[in-house]
Amino acid sequence: MRRVILFAVMLGLFLPLWAQEIPLTSDSYVHHDPQWSPDGNWIVYMKGDVTGYSQIYKVSSTGGTETPLTSDSYPHLYPQWSPDGNWIVYYKLDATNYYQIYKVSSAGGTETYLTSDSYGHYRPQLSPDGNWVVYMKLDATGYKQIYKVSSGGGTETPLTSDSYNHQFPQWSPDGNWIVYEKLYQIYKVSSGGGTETPLTSDTYPNWYPEWSPDGNWVVYYKYDATYDYQIYKVSSGGGTETPLTSDSYVHHDPQWSPDGNWVVYRKDDATGNAQIYKVSSAGGTETYLTSDSYNHFFPQWSFDGNWIVYEKLDATGYRQIYKVSSGAGIEEDIISNNQTGTISVYPNLLTGNTPVKLSLSKKGYVEVSVYGISGRLVYHNGPVQWSEGSHVLQLKNLQNGIYFLKVELDGVSIGEEKLTILR
Repeated sequence: MRRVILFAVMLGLFLPLWAQEIPLTSDSYVHHDPQWSPDGNWIVYMKGDVTGYSQIYKVSSTGGTETPLTSDSYPHLYPQWSPDGNWIVYYKLDATNYYQIYKVSSAGGTETYLTSDSYGHYRPQLSPDGNWVVYMKLDATGYKQIYKVSSGGGTETPLTSDSYNHQFPQWSPDGNWIVYEKLYQIYKVSSGGGTETPLTSDTYPNWYPEWSPDGNWVVYYKYDATYDYQIYKVSSGGGTETPLTSDSYVHHDPQWSPDGNWVVYRKDDATGNAQIYKVSSAGGTETYLTSDSYNHFFPQWSFDGNWIVYEKLDATGYRQIYKVSSGAGIEEDIISNNQTGTISVYPNLLTGNTPVKLSLSKKGYVEVSVYGISGRLVYHNGPVQWSEGSHVLQLKNLQNGIYFLKVELDGVSIGEEKLTILR
C-alpha cells in the first residue's frame, strides 16, 4: 500500500498548479501572440517557420497538427480573429516596404490588403460587428495616430491627429469608443472621431488598456508608487483609479475574463520567472495559474472562460503555445457546486474501477469528455439525458497517466477535474 501511495505522488496527485499546463505546439520555432477563435476550437498565432519569416498559423485548441494560413517572404504580425471567426486580420511588412493591414480567411487562401500607402500600420483590432478595423498609423504628422478602415478595405479614416503618439487601440464592446494610450495616460475617442477624453491623468505611466465585457471599466498596467508595474482599473467614464495588485513584483498584459469577474495577467514573481496569475476584478488575493522554471507571456481567456492560452519559453528553448485551466485548486475533489450539479472523484487517483461520482440538481443532457495531458480527446460520451440525483460514471479503457475530465449539463460546464489513473 505504501508503494502505491508513493507512486501516486510521483504521478501527480499532489502536483502544484502548473501541472495543468497543456502544450499545444512543440517544435524548433518561435510562436507568438496566441488568440482564441470565437467558437473556442482554434488558436491563431504567428510563427517563425521554415520560410525564415513570421507566418500566421492556427492549431486546434486541443492540440495537433499546425496549419499555416500564410506562407511568403514577408513577416506577418499580431493576428486577430473576426467576430464571426471567418477571417484573421494582422499587419504585414509587404512589398511597399511598410507595415500594412491585411486579412486572410481562417481556412487559409489568398491574402487581402486593407491598406497600401507609404506609412506604417500596426496592431489592428476588428470592431464588434466586424465591419471596421482600428489600428495605429505612423502618418504624415510624424506620430502614431488612431485610424480605422472598413474590413472590406477602402479609404482610411483618422480618429486622432496631433503631435503625440497614440498606441494599443481597443474597441469598446458596443463599438462606440476606442480606448488607447497617449502620453502614458489612458484616453478614449468616439469610433466616429472627435474630441479625445483622458481617463487617467497623473505622473505615472499607464499601458495596454483593455475594456471590460460590460464596457463599464478599463483595465491596464501602471508603474506606480510601489516602483513596480501593477494592475489597475478605471471607470470608462474616467474618475478614481483602483489598484488590483500592490506588491514588489512586475505585472503586465491584463485581460478580462468573459464574465468580467477576473483579470488574468503575467507576473514576474518569486520564482524568478514570468508566471500567469489572476485576480478578482474587485481586487483581493492573487492566484497563480503557473509556477515553474520557465517564462510565460501574453495570457488570453477562452470565450467560455474555462481556459487561458499563452506563450511559454519552455524546455524546447523556443516560445510555444500552451493553455492552462482558468480554475484553481487541482487537489480539490469537488470542483464545481452550482445550480446544475457537482462532480467528485474520490480519490483523484483512480485505481481499478474507481468511479466518477456526479450529482445533478435537475434532469438534462449530460456530455462527458476526457482529455490527455497533451490536450487530445481520449474519451467522449453524450449528450445523453440523465435524471436528477446521483450518478456513477465508469471510465474504462484508459491507460495509466494524467487526464482532465470535463462534464457539461445542457451545454453548460459543471466543471473540470484532474485525474491520475493507475490501474
